[in-house]
Amino acid sequence: MLGNGGRYISIEKTKTYLYFLFLYVVIASLSITYTSYRVGHATIWPADALMLASIFSRKIDNIQSATLITFLASLIAQTICGYHGFYMVLYALVSSIQIFLSCHAYRIYIRKGLIFSDYKSILVFNISSGVIFPFICAILGGTFNALEAGSPFLGDFVDWFFSLSLGNVTFARPFTYILSGALRDNIRNAFSTEKGIFVSCLSILITVVSSYLVFNQSAYPFLFIPTSLVIANSLLCGEVLGSSTVMLVSMLAIHFTFRNSGPIVLMHIGYLGQEAILQIYLLFLVFTERAVSIIFMRNESLMQGVAAREQMLNVMMSNATDSIVSIGCDGLCRWAGGASLDLLGCSASDVVGENIIHVLGADEVNEGVLRSFFEDDSKTIYTFSYRSAYRKMLVLNVSFRKFWTGGVVSGAIVTVHDITKESEKLADAIQRSEKDQLTRLLNRAGFNEKMKTLIGSNIKTFCLSYIDIDHFKTINDTYGHEVGDLVLTKISKLMLTEMREVDIVSRFGGDEFVIAVLSDEEKAGEVFERLAQRVSDETFEISPAQNIKITISCGFARYAQGKMLDLLIQEADTALYDAKRTGRNRVCAFNNQKMVLQPLDA
Repeated sequence: MLGNGGRYISIEKTKTYLYFLFLYVVIASLSITYTSYRVGHATIWPADALMLASIFSRKIDNIQSATLITFLASLIAQTICGYHGFYMVLYALVSSIQIFLSCHAYRIYIRKGLIFSDYKSILVFNISSGVIFPFICAILGGTFNALEAGSPFLGDFVDWFFSLSLGNVTFARPFTYILSGALRDNIRNAFSTEKGIFVSCLSILITVVSSYLVFNQSAYPFLFIPTSLVIANSLLCGEVLGSSTVMLVSMLAIHFTFRNSGPIVLMHIGYLGQEAILQIYLLFLVFTERAVSIIFMRNESLMQGVAAREQMLNVMMSNATDSIVSIGCDGLCRWAGGASLDLLGCSASDVVGENIIHVLGADEVNEGVLRSFFEDDSKTIYTFSYRSAYRKMLVLNVSFRKFWTGGVVSGAIVTVHDITKESEKLADAIQRSEKDQLTRLLNRAGFNEKMKTLIGSNIKTFCLSYIDIDHFKTINDTYGHEVGDLVLTKISKLMLTEMREVDIVSRFGGDEFVIAVLSDEEKAGEVFERLAQRVSDETFEISPAQNIKITISCGFARYAQGKMLDLLIQEADTALYDAKRTGRNRVCAFNNQKMVLQPLDA
């Protein structure tokens, strides 16, 4: 699909946008239909939390797109639920503003990693998206309500604030964990140990079932039971499963309260009073669980700090810029130190007990390679380089070195070293030496290296062409070298689009191009004629008010086994001379009779 400014929006991205538009409409429609009292607003608004989660989990990487989807989906949901008129647009605008502010705050304050990955990010989110932004949007929403009703009403402001705040803090984290895959991974980790899955399932089951029983009766004011169980569940199951359980409990509380059941209905304070009490209770429930999570995660952070300080007893290890891991012959990590977090994506304490194959995530090492390394007595070191699975920009060098205990191989020391800069310098040096800086095609040196490999392979025949641009000097003299460079760049792109990946395209200098096409003479001639025709048909815009036409001349020769590359280039150059001598804008094939193909405009 073609987007604004000529930019293309991929089909996959369009599907993602439509998917979140549909989900927002469904969630918003359900909220309006089932969580609104006879008058007033929805008690909770989780639809905005869905859009926040789409940004936090990087399913949508564009804030403007998320804001626009929110605006359109809110309008559609209100229309479906029977709301019409100008103020419907203003209410949709409120949600869009909240998404815009929250997403920008996320980009500013949460610079690294996934949001909610530490207590600081949770605190920032709760303050910004749970208090500040809902407060701002509640002022706008309450003002719009007052204009629509013709009189100010403080209850509208309160409804807006609690609805937006409650939706954000209750649903944003669980939605983010679902979309990012963190919930799936957490469940998978729980299943990895029988004790872990038993504790998690039992804790969640007790919390949900007890909350169901509490809110499905109207005889006893047992509101403290779900709160206590939620806190205990967060301590036992951790942040991800704990926040998901809170979402389930909140949904139960809302569902049964709106069915006129549960402890809240014991307070005979009318619809609006029960709505306010429900919102305050759920906010208390959510923020209590968040506080426990923050304390829990902060304690985890402190424990990691203590572990890091203990490692400083070994000066060599604590100051190492490499990651150093000790493994047994079974591949399990016994000890880790150095820059494990930066290079491997997990702290030294997290590495211990894991299989080194999973920690590295490299194709170059697997169970078979590891077993062969330990069984081969002649091997003491195994080294390889790979691109990090944790941070794609990192290039790592990994070295396995055996160590012995009592004359028997008992494991290996694995050293992981960051060679990204060295790799980049090497790649840059190779690119500079083999690539033309203007067109990014191969230069003469790069072409020669490719041709050495090609001639040394099993390729029996190919054709090599020598091409230059007709009257290129005149173009430079008339319009300037900037226009000349533009022509060279555009023709280079045309060449790349017409050639296959296996073909070799290069610029020797000036307006001279050399192309090797891996085809026989007949097919190669068709390719070169098609290229020349494509250039001839193209319009080159040199200014907003002026276009010019460009043609090229091409000579090519066929390679036969044993023929030297210099001779092949000379033959192609001779054929090019014939093409220029006989009128330009044509393709000539070299042979002893200097056969000339038909000109393109004939």
